[in-house]
Amino acid sequence: MSLPNGIGPCAHVMNKTFVATLSALSLLVVAVLMWPDSPSGDGTSGRLAGTATSGGIAPSTENRFPWETSDPAAATPATLDQLRAQPDGRLILAGNTRDVLDTFLSEHPRAAPEVIAAQFKEAAQAHLSEPALAEAADLMTRYAAYQDALRATQAQPMPAPNVEPGLAAILQLQQASALREQFLGSEFKEALYGQEEQVQRYQLARQQILSVQGWSAQQRNEELAALEREYPRSVIDAAGRSAR
Repeated sequence: MSLPNGIGPCAHVMNKTFVATLSALSLLVVAVLMWPDSPSGDGTSGRLAGTATSGGIAPSTENRFPWETSDPAAATPATLDQLRAQPDGRLILAGNTRDVLDTFLSEHPRAAPEVIAAQFKEAAQAHLSEPALAEAADLMTRYAAYQDALRATQAQPMPAPNVEPGLAAILQLQQASALREQFLGSEFKEALYGQEEQVQRYQLARQQILSVQGWSAQQRNEELAALEREYPRSVIDAAGRSAR
């Protein structure tokens, strides 16, 4: 299993113990990739993409990393009337699309993804028409299935309980990313999680560089500068905002 983008190139950042432990934990990521009950096929070719949350319990089962802060704008629940369609009638995946899904799921009892999607489609009829309505229902089906799988994975005991926090965070991101790819498909995953995953990979790599012992200030600054060159400015700025 390769490390997240931005971590691998800094080869001397990671000692042999770090790499060996990551190799052992990669077996769990492989198990995630082989999860049995994902929706059949990718199904997102030529369409927009999406993600999911658990219903009736909490807005999301996804854990944030320790250095991440909550978004004040997320305090106001997103509602179905915020869903929009493009001029050609297809669903727009805006920055608040996941919030809309999370809000709906948190307000409804937990059920099978197909049941939740049917309820979602019925409620969204007042705000969307076809084909955006069908795309929204498909998105909810995938999102709810993803959250169910994520919840089940998080309920399982983690191997190697004494793993350092930085490595545990890397594994957490790899697990979530693998599940998103499987249940949402590449296009939905990129649309709803693309920049978020880039920000998390950048933060993890930066934390790893800062944690290395024995480097001079010049060495550390050179590594940080090299890391920044690997990512778009928007990702670096977003990481900075979440750290404040």
